[in-house]
Amino acid sequence: MKTRTKWWFSFGHSFILLALSLMWLNTPYNYGDENFLIKWSTVAKRLIFQVDVDPPKDNFIFINLAYEKALIPLEDQLGNEVITDREALAKLFSIQKRHPNAVKFTICDVFLKGKSKSDRLLAESISGIHNVVFPNQLDENQSPLHLDVRAPNAIADYSSADEGFLKFELIQTHNSKTIPVYMYEKLEKHNITQRYGLNWDNGRPSLNSIIIDYQIHTEELFEQNEYPIVNLSELMLLPEDIIVKEFLQNRIVVMGDFDHDVHKTAFGIMPGTLILLNIYLSLKSGYHLITFGWLLFMIFGFTFFSRIMIFGKQNSEIQDSKWLPKLLQTTVLLSIISICSYFLFNISIQVLFLAVYASLIIFIQKLVKEKTPIHKIRYWYDLISNN
Repeated sequence: MKTRTKWWFSFGHSFILLALSLMWLNTPYNYGDENFLIKWSTVAKRLIFQVDVDPPKDNFIFINLAYEKALIPLEDQLGNEVITDREALAKLFSIQKRHPNAVKFTICDVFLKGKSKSDRLLAESISGIHNVVFPNQLDENQSPLHLDVRAPNAIADYSSADEGFLKFELIQTHNSKTIPVYMYEKLEKHNITQRYGLNWDNGRPSLNSIIIDYQIHTEELFEQNEYPIVNLSELMLLPEDIIVKEFLQNRIVVMGDFDHDVHKTAFGIMPGTLILLNIYLSLKSGYHLITFGWLLFMIFGFTFFSRIMIFGKQNSEIQDSKWLPKLLQTTVLLSIISICSYFLFNISIQVLFLAVYASLIIFIQKLVKEKTPIHKIRYWYDLISNN
């Protein structure tokens, strides 16, 4: 086969690899190889190359609700359960309601299930505030639950692997939009829809499952004190004009239980509310968008990969000792492409999945080329099955 033909064939095969990558990227699942590559690529970006810039500290105020608790009776049995004090929330939202242009947006990570005597007070204080969102969950029919306090809400559910929380599904079952999407649409004036198996952000193609760029880490919030954080009860001791001017004015208010509502991520334990904020920041940075530059980069990279994988030097005999080095070679090449893609576009491809596919193509190619007899194919099948 002529060299030009080999390159054209490799170019065509790059679109197959690109389609497989997009299919995998749009799933909410992640595996160990993704976690490893992304974790250390992020460390390199932040510590070695210092290409990441922290969001402005004056843009946020974090309000801890860990010590704002109240008891309400259980609905189906005797006893009480602990919830966030809704009367305390109502006092803060009443202030926001009296100053409608002060706060940019409020994410209040409090699940409004269970009835309390302060529900009406809280509902009245929230009524008329449009730049706020509360979390909701999906029921067994994959529909949003009915909350006991009427308030703007969006889905906060997610899937997590054993290695930690890495990817997030933006729009879930029945077109249920999540809190980060809700925030993104309100604050950035964008609209994310689903058509033809893809998400569309104001007409631009985007992914539905994105790798989270953790722009604000737990230690930056609690240990390094880079961002303002205060307990709600302490905040409410101050005069109203001080609360508005010094804490709320022109800021995104991030409210949640930062002590107990925590989750495992690839970068350690992190409050769930902070995870949701980081997903919004990832959307704001455009890391969900499928850009023309990324497509060109992937086609270019997959073309060279296909040229090496399909038309590189092949072993004259099929031996089990040669299988592992070829798998390692494809894994290394794909890892380089994935790392470069993550550094440049914050999109990481699934390496192991594509490496297995590539190795299978090489194996089939060698079988056809060498006209391997059926007894050798059976030998390989038995060898793989036994292992």
